[in-house]
Amino acid sequence: MAIDNLITIKGGAYNDIKKALRQWIELYSNDLQEDLTFQLFKNGRGNHIIQADKRLDNERFFYLINYLNFPEGIEYEIDIEGFTIGKDKNQLKNKSLLVYISRTDKDYDNVFVTTSENENFKVDFGGNITEIKDQRFFNHPTDIILDYPETIKINRIPVLKKEEKINENSIDKRFKIISIITLSLTLIGIIINQYDSQIFLKFVFLFGMGISTWFYADYKMLQSDRHFLYSFGIATGYLLVVLLNKGELNKSVLDYGALYPITLLLIQKPLRLIFKATMNREPVVDRPAPTFLDGVYMIILFLGFTILPFFILGSLSK
Repeated sequence: MAIDNLITIKGGAYNDIKKALRQWIELYSNDLQEDLTFQLFKNGRGNHIIQADKRLDNERFFYLINYLNFPEGIEYEIDIEGFTIGKDKNQLKNKSLLVYISRTDKDYDNVFVTTSENENFKVDFGGNITEIKDQRFFNHPTDIILDYPETIKINRIPVLKKEEKINENSIDKRFKIISIITLSLTLIGIIINQYDSQIFLKFVFLFGMGISTWFYADYKMLQSDRHFLYSFGIATGYLLVVLLNKGELNKSVLDYGALYPITLLLIQKPLRLIFKATMNREPVVDRPAPTFLDGVYMIILFLGFTILPFFILGSLSK
């Protein structure tokens, strides 16, 4: 019976091997099936075996071999061999494969493969398979002891929570910095109004457009209810500052800037909820748009916050 997705390791401490395996799983968790399992065995002193889930494809198995040999933040010297079956539609398909890392290799982003017919190939992570003249011969693993495994199962929830926390912290830092800049520029605008009201009008338009552009581009920030409320507070505060300093809004083009931030938020919230209910995911604001519907979302949001102020000021002036 062919051996599939088995890894033998000579050298290295058991805990370091386990740590490297966990790091790889965390690194590729978004690309792996939720219920994949990896069994780690002690195979005598200084020898270890990993039985990767047989549903793991060749590409990920090759990545795993490479990462275990060159783990991040872990120093050890090991001799690693992987045994699997060619599953992809290429010259390796349906062949028993011995996967290893050549000691003379200097590229670090590939593995080497010997087939059961003693054909030798170099497989890089760009998908290229090159026949080489190595004299490596295929062999089956020997002296395998598969008792008392430690099982590691793919669990994406902790990884997702960790990513969410990192994203939240990143948004917090960015929000604080831009909020301080926004407050500082608002105070500068108030000072400008004391000296030249015409320049203040231009400032209102440009600064309002700037705040709106921030809200529009930083779409992940508005996916957080907390940051949405903070943003709504900034937009409302900016509108009140303009009203207190100007007295009223009229149909002047420059006055539209005071309404841009708050109208964007009033449109974004229901539009985002509709998109989520329809697509079962968050919309993405990026160039180019990842999908047609993301593009439609971006267009509606942009046109909405740039055009709606015209109707608001038009109705107020009647």
